[in-house]
Amino acid sequence: MKFITSLAICLFITSTSVASKEIETYPKETCQEIYEAIGTFLILADAEWKQKNEEKAMFYSTASANYATIYETVCRKKRK
Repeated sequence: MKFITSLAICLFITSTSVASKEIETYPKETCQEIYEAIGTFLILADAEWKQKNEEKAMFYSTASANYATIYETVCRKKRK
């Protein structure tokens, strides 16, 4: 029981210290490439939806959403 409690405390301390780490923004060129990839995946997803290929459409739309999350995290400057 002591081991589990100690492990839980260590995991909590580690996760909170990592969560507070400042994320640096990517270079402008990299952010532009990520932004363009978002649009590319959206276009591909739309084409697949029109062809009734739901599995590929979902794959491309998920990829677009993942890239959008990355873009939002490392390319957008925090507004104060």
